[in-house]
Amino acid sequence: MTQDSNKTKSQLIAELEELRRRVAELESADAELKRAHEALCAREEALRAVLDSTADGILAVDENGQTIFANRRFARMWHIPPDLVEAGNDEELLGFVLDQLTDPEGFLARVRELYQSFEDDLDTLYFRDGRVFERYSRPFVKGEKLSGRVWSFRDITEIKRTKGGPKKV
Repeated sequence: MTQDSNKTKSQLIAELEELRRRVAELESADAELKRAHEALCAREEALRAVLDSTADGILAVDENGQTIFANRRFARMWHIPPDLVEAGNDEELLGFVLDQLTDPEGFLARVRELYQSFEDDLDTLYFRDGRVFERYSRPFVKGEKLSGRVWSFRDITEIKRTKGGPKKV
């Protein structure tokens, strides 16, 4: 004879009621998790929309050379195909953009140096086609650990061109 066969009908009913209560708790917790997930997805979508609305091209790369985020403006400014951005490999992105620059070696050397640094950096990038970008970067820090880098690029071509030209009144 099994243990369950020794239970009374009222004991079995009590166990069934307890199981139903636990199932209801799990269903409630699952519904709460789904709501939290939907809210998180909505916030992420809103944040992406905000970052895509900025005047700057933004790129964030983790310590393993994987893209955390790149806004559409960044891809447009650098003429990077969507599939390359989506691949998320910083080495491939760097390889793609080097031919656009007047000083690719200097650019790459500074990028490598900054990936190891906690310092902020601001400099100017000159392109073979005449474009000029301002590059600002900051360390991406989690706690006290250097976890990557955030790059911001602003097209200042027109500003540079008009600076030396006639003054508008």
